[in-house]
Order: sequence, then C-alpha cells, then structure tokens
Amino acid sequence: MRKVKAEPFPDPLIRDAGAFGQAVRAARTGAGISLEAAAQGLSISKATLSDLEGGKGTVALGTALRVARDLGAVVFATPLAVHFEAATVLQGLRKAHPEPWGGIDSERPASSRQPLERERST
Repeated sequence: MRKVKAEPFPDPLIRDAGAFGQAVRAARTGAGISLEAAAQGLSISKATLSDLEGGKGTVALGTALRVARDLGAVVFATPLAVHFEAATVLQGLRKAHPEPWGGIDSERPASSRQPLERERST
C-alpha cells in the first residue's frame, strides 16, 4: 500500500474551482487517505473525486460541499463588503497556527504552539 503524501492547504480565500479542489485534496491527504479509499468511503466514484480535486467545475455543488465537509475542509461565505477583513483574519490564523494548514512555522518553537481551542478558552 502506498503512503499518502500530505499536501498543504491553499490560501483560505477560495476564488475558483482549482483552489477548492486543492483544499479538498489537502484535507484528504492530510488525513492520510488515498483517493480510492476516500471515494469509496464517500460513496462517489474515483473519477468524481479526482475531477473535484483537479479543479474541474463539473462536480455538482452539493456533492462538492459534502465531500469537503466529510473530509474536514469547511467552507463559509461572507458578504462582499467584509471579504477583505475576513481574508485578513484567516491569514492571521494561518500564520499563528500553521500545522492544520500543512505548514510548520519555523519562527516559533514547537513548545510555544498551542491548539486554537486552548487559546480561545483563556
């Protein structure tokens, strides 16, 4: 059995089907799940999952959102009037907590990193 190589999440501001597909792939590979196993577990064809991860705009929206959610990638919408502020907040979270995004923040020692939930409760 081949080992699944984790891919990092893309920029959190999803602008097109390609970026959405990258997020889905990052969620799947981050969980260590192969394309075949994910498709089977999600009850979709391998071709459908491959198309979604490849950024083809042919997968039904409901299917795409369900797959993303079930693999652990959350999608949300904001009013256009506040999209820049929302993107700035997400970028700050990505920098402060790089591990869930598939990156390591080399500027902060591992001992100083705390889960987001712990920081919220203080």
